Amino acid sequence: MPKLYLAFIFSVYFLSSGWIAAKASPDTFWTYKTVDHHELKLSVFLPEGYELSVQSFPTFVVFHGGSWRVGTPDMHYPDCAYWASRGMIAVSVDYRLRERDQVEVPLECVKDAKSAIRYLRANAVELKVDADRIVAAGGSAGGQMAASAAMLRSSFTDDAADDVSIVSIPNAVILYNPYWETGCSPELTPPNSITKGLPPMITFIGGKDQAIPVEGIKAFHDKLKAHGNDSELYIGHEGTHGFCNGRNPLNPYFYWSLKLQDQFLVKHGMLRGEDSIQRPDGVPLLKSALDFTAYY
Repeated sequence: MPKLYLAFIFSVYFLSSGWIAAKASPDTFWTYKTVDHHELKLSVFLPEGYELSVQSFPTFVVFHGGSWRVGTPDMHYPDCAYWASRGMIAVSVDYRLRERDQVEVPLECVKDAKSAIRYLRANAVELKVDADRIVAAGGSAGGQMAASAAMLRSSFTDDAADDVSIVSIPNAVILYNPYWETGCSPELTPPNSITKGLPPMITFIGGKDQAIPVEGIKAFHDKLKAHGNDSELYIGHEGTHGFCNGRNPLNPYFYWSLKLQDQFLVKHGMLRGEDSIQRPDGVPLLKSALDFTAYY
């Protein structure tokens, strides 16, 4: 991938929303994998009553973006804080990056995504994870990882140290401007692995995303539907790359997308009850055809 193009991706993903640092912080950290003596951790947000509960909880697993080269789990701490408020265990995943870890990307990133989900299932009883209600989410390159965990079956995408008898497929998938147009070989490009029987998916893309062609994401949605899968697609007309991120607490697209995600997860049995979204005063409510287009 050309360096100038990568620099463009970094700038639009990290700067386009004018992010403000989030105050949310994890309750704890879980190590899901150790590679070359380096511990890869989950930043964990716990729901109210977790410590005293004997029940299991639906679990939200999110992968940050950054072209598989940069980025940190705290990019999705606002999301995790919200889902914890909805009674979920919410984790943001630290995974291997090209420059920091000197690995082949996105292959090793996909392996880590699968490992994280397998860790949660393998330790479901101890961690109080509902193994049948695991939601994988991701933004940009992290969207490729979340989709890959759901769709890629080839053994070369599994870590050799993983117990592959443990299913790595999530029960639902949330994609924020998923990025695979450039930098993915055909066998690591999720649209090339669409079959019937995939987990339900909801996808968000900005109408003014300069990194990802909207028509490519629309084709992805159409192909999912053509194979009999449940797919929802939302195009925020004025959105740019990274437009759903919540690190800017005044970003209207964050609250808009949260509500749609919440409805989607309730629809598919991942959650119950009403949303707990608190939109700050002055942040507009996006609700009309002038603001977004929806495809079901």
